[in-house]
Amino acid sequence: MPDNTIGDKKFLDIRLVSTEKGLDEVVVTGYQRERKKDLTGAVSVVNVTEMMKAPENNPMKALQGRVAGMTVTSDGSPSGAATVRMRGISSINSSQDPLYVIDGIPTQGGMHELNSNDIESIQVLKDASSASIYGSRAANGVIVITTKRGKLGAPKLTVDAYVTSTHFNNRMKVLNAQQYGQALWRATINSGGNPNSNNIGYQFEWNNDANGLPQLNNVFVSKYIDRERTMYAADTDWFNEVSKPGLLQSYNATLSSATEKSSSYFSVGYLHNSGTLRYTDFQRISARMNADYKLFDGKLVVGENFTVNNTGEVQVPGDVLDLSLKALPVIPVHTVDGIGWGGPALGMNDRHNPMRLLHDNRNNKYNYWRLFENAYADLQLIKDLHIRTSYGIDYSNFYKRNLEVSYRSGFMSSNRSAVNMEQSQGLKWTWSNTATYRKEIDRHTIDLLAGVEMNRQNDINFNAYTAGDGAFAIETPEYMWPGVSTGTAAVGGGSTGFSLLSYFGKANYSFDDRYLASFTVRHDGSSRFGKNNRFATFPAVTAGWRISSERFMAGTKDYVSDLKLRAGWGQTGNQELATWRPMGSLYLNMGWGSHLEYCRWYRL
Repeated sequence: MPDNTIGDKKFLDIRLVSTEKGLDEVVVTGYQRERKKDLTGAVSVVNVTEMMKAPENNPMKALQGRVAGMTVTSDGSPSGAATVRMRGISSINSSQDPLYVIDGIPTQGGMHELNSNDIESIQVLKDASSASIYGSRAANGVIVITTKRGKLGAPKLTVDAYVTSTHFNNRMKVLNAQQYGQALWRATINSGGNPNSNNIGYQFEWNNDANGLPQLNNVFVSKYIDRERTMYAADTDWFNEVSKPGLLQSYNATLSSATEKSSSYFSVGYLHNSGTLRYTDFQRISARMNADYKLFDGKLVVGENFTVNNTGEVQVPGDVLDLSLKALPVIPVHTVDGIGWGGPALGMNDRHNPMRLLHDNRNNKYNYWRLFENAYADLQLIKDLHIRTSYGIDYSNFYKRNLEVSYRSGFMSSNRSAVNMEQSQGLKWTWSNTATYRKEIDRHTIDLLAGVEMNRQNDINFNAYTAGDGAFAIETPEYMWPGVSTGTAAVGGGSTGFSLLSYFGKANYSFDDRYLASFTVRHDGSSRFGKNNRFATFPAVTAGWRISSERFMAGTKDYVSDLKLRAGWGQTGNQELATWRPMGSLYLNMGWGSHLEYCRWYRL
């Protein structure tokens, strides 16, 4: 047996001492990096490792419950599209999500197009004092996302995959055909009517008991619910009909490497979600390339972040779930031949068959390409002084052909068939230039930031539409193109765009890691506003006191790792209004009550 002794000792007493390194973590808060312990605004740092344990195709959905004050709601679509709200409604025009900043490039929406596997860190700027550095676009908060880069060492290939089943965990319980009849009978009795005079096919056997109170003995439904005898009376659970277990599949491969002078990161990913509603579907193919190179002994760093995504989805048509909860259970899904669609008979509400809506929508899939790229250079002029320039583009191309086919569903029918082809493309570019300076003198630390940024967005859309009774001789996806339609045709399209010019600065001060102060100002100009009201200034000031670093707190180190008191004040704005709104910003509306509306900057 091997000798377990070390020197002249056979036993060693080894104790592990914990060290707090989380506070020295560097986070991105807008154009610069700061130590987590120096933050004086309301900034939440997301634990990405924990977030990735949730099998979500949208990283924002995985944040639900992980960031205080932030709510995330989803419409249940297979793409995982989500609505994010920071501390409730925070602006007069509060229909937008927060501003997303990915690798320094601002964008809005479309987070389900981002591969969660590529995310290195997420910081959430929740209040005006921390988000004011983004001025006119920060009213709804800011979410800063940094993607992964190569790790120091030999090239490393990582492959991961997961498959998970999705289903509705909770659902509203609704009445079956028998229970609905009982409720109908009771409601009619309570209102003093004759239960057997209903016009939806129910008949009741009932009488008064010995106490003169009505009692129900039997519920009957006609064999056919329509006069043409095309639909048998059924006991349909519409929610079960429209829903199904979904399958979410994700496959990713990454290749990462780095040396003292360069780093590279490459990833490809595929995600497919079959959806929990029938005939819905979402898929995403993504590729990312991040690289940087250090030149002149590291004084100059140049790099790029590039990603391209292709997504496609068959979305949920209308409010199918709501219809599935309201449709009468006596209505069958199909007619007696098993081919036609069941639907309401005379006397019933004119609600569509939700299964028909899903089936007829199955070919209406959109295709969306998105290219997101930025290139940057960081030059150290002198010690602690850095000049950085970054240019990024966000390009998107959307295409969808929407087919509308004729149908008959009970007494509801339409001979109309139509096709609408739409295509749009958008290009956003951002050019930002910043100078940062950091200086430590004894126990004093000063961080300075100054910058200028220009943004431009252009969107173009076009659509061709044709419709009419019997407009298409054959109603199949292969045949239904506008060129073969006999119906009325129309075209539409348009273009919009706007520009932003911004000047900003920030100063942080720390004394002995105990007393903290920060001042931020941004001067924004937007082409969406009139020339007399185009610019606005958004300041913020914060202060902090790390109480846990005081001498009188020395005895609390075992149970108080960090205690900070902070206060802040700031202003943000919202320039998200229609591009041409200033042309008619002052108007009088008569009839519903006269009022004047004036378009101006919104400050919060």
